[in-house]
Amino acid sequence: MIQSARQRRKKRQDLMGIVGIIALFVIFGGGFYFLQSTNDPLDEFKCSIKNGPNAVTAIIFDKSQIYTNDQVTDIKTSFNLWLAGNEATTKNRKIDLDFFQEGNLVQLYVTDENSLSQPDGLEPRAELCVPKDFREANQWIENPAFLKADYDDFISKFSSIIEGLLEEAEGKSPIMETLIRISNSESFQKHPNVNHNIFIVSDMIQHSNNWTHYPGRNQGTNWSRFSSEMSGTVFMRPRLNQVQVQVFYAKRQNQRDKSIQTRSHVQFWEEFFFNANANVSGWINIDG
Repeated sequence: MIQSARQRRKKRQDLMGIVGIIALFVIFGGGFYFLQSTNDPLDEFKCSIKNGPNAVTAIIFDKSQIYTNDQVTDIKTSFNLWLAGNEATTKNRKIDLDFFQEGNLVQLYVTDENSLSQPDGLEPRAELCVPKDFREANQWIENPAFLKADYDDFISKFSSIIEGLLEEAEGKSPIMETLIRISNSESFQKHPNVNHNIFIVSDMIQHSNNWTHYPGRNQGTNWSRFSSEMSGTVFMRPRLNQVQVQVFYAKRQNQRDKSIQTRSHVQFWEEFFFNANANVSGWINIDG
């Protein structure tokens, strides 16, 4: 039977309608899948819920002594840059910026003797994942204003706490005890399958009831003496396996401290971290 022109036109229109409906399903289905695949909700620490942080970086801040004005300036300026993933080319320092990469969980701890006296894990003063740089936002699926707010909040939170700590001084410096307690703390261990880093801001002069680098108790920075007297204790077997360590080193100005901060002082800590199976990637002097 020969179809009329009207019938052929209607059949063609019906076919185009079906094709259009299929195309709409494909477009909307693909768009939904794309949005679902790019949607990455964040937890309370601004870390990916699906994937977790890329790495964990613990900043340990030693507040045993007041830092000099020049050191305070360098610490504040440096952290504002590092937390944003930058280092001034004028400094020419071997800072490992991988510690502060986007997606890393950054935690801030303090060498606090009062906290160490409690039989609990150390809790960080601040804890946030490094946010994406708002200047690299994908305009199609990301809101640069929201990203900038997260970015500013991250920098501000750590900067304000660090600035407050620079005004405190406790007297004791339980650096070893802090490292051991952090290594056993749930907050540091809660992401066991990613790399872990420790960044220490300190003069590294250990001073506690367990051990002191100061003269007077016949202890000091001699590793052989330390390993002999501390044999069988937790100080000889801290759990820092494959942890990357950097030290932001504060050189002291008084004669007593300067007499301690010699090459043997650095070697003491290198032995300590070697014994813990940690990797020390560098010592960076704080200016001043």
